[in-house]
Amino acid sequence: MLPKSAVTLVQVAREAGVSTATVSFVVNGTKPVSAAVEERVRTAIRTLGYQPSHTAQALRTGKSATLGLLIPDLTNPFFPKLAQSIEQEARRRGYAVLLSDSHDDPALQAEALTTFARRGVDALLVVPAVGTAQRLRTRLPLILIDREVGGHATVQSDKVQGGQLAAAHLMALGHHEVAVLAGPGRQGEPGARVQGMLAEMRRAGAGLPASALHYSGYGVEDGRAGAHALLDAHPETTALLAANDTLALGALSAAQSRGLRVPGDLSLVGFDDIFWAALSSPPLTTVRQDTQALARLAVEQALSGHAPAPLARIPTELIVRGSTGPAPHRRSP
Repeated sequence: MLPKSAVTLVQVAREAGVSTATVSFVVNGTKPVSAAVEERVRTAIRTLGYQPSHTAQALRTGKSATLGLLIPDLTNPFFPKLAQSIEQEARRRGYAVLLSDSHDDPALQAEALTTFARRGVDALLVVPAVGTAQRLRTRLPLILIDREVGGHATVQSDKVQGGQLAAAHLMALGHHEVAVLAGPGRQGEPGARVQGMLAEMRRAGAGLPASALHYSGYGVEDGRAGAHALLDAHPETTALLAANDTLALGALSAAQSRGLRVPGDLSLVGFDDIFWAALSSPPLTTVRQDTQALARLAVEQALSGHAPAPLARIPTELIVRGSTGPAPHRRSP
């Protein structure tokens, strides 16, 4: 057998006893042939180990069968999980994925979009960098995921609903002294998941002083420092809501370093349901985002060739584990 890279369309045609045009019809699906002829061509392809040239196909069809995926922070465990779901969905449809990390930097984001265009990707899937203030400049089909910017079509979880689920869970357990690790603010306002938390707390009659809302980055160290700051300022706190799981895991470390029992003294709720959430001690109660559903809809819209819906929201799910329990008796400072 010849090396796969050395096998040509002409050799496949000779092996199958057909024309090169017929082999092309079978390989590219551009024109129907009889079942018998198709089987002869497929057998010849398998026998010789022929592999079509993607470069040649791209030149012929104007399509590269490649998607560009731009993620803002690959150190945040949620985004690799999302990227894996997108890669699986794209592969199921016969597409490869080029991946880039913007490091949450709008300037690097713009560079990546230009690079994707030069590489000839067919469409773009982008989780925008925090601080993206205007429409992204590209002529390629573009679907945003997770974050809304500038009126682009967006697929995201229903984060307000997820925040409401998290807060309602704590309210049902009798927690009224609750503080929030809010992650980054957006133009001075909390993100959608925190807005949902606050709305549910207000509905339940549990007020939240401004000082009990802590803004920071999304990392574990941000959660640890934020939890210490909140518990120092509000020692009566019996529960912490976190805008993502890495913040919650940092808060868990802070609570344990202070000798607090989780959930005996302090309950914790995260958001995302990353892999590590179920492995912490105790396992973390959290709001699950369905990355498979996000990926399926985002890839479908990117490849549809039709104008996508301006905003599609995927429901979230509360996952109750061991980090939440009934509110303890109020502690004194």
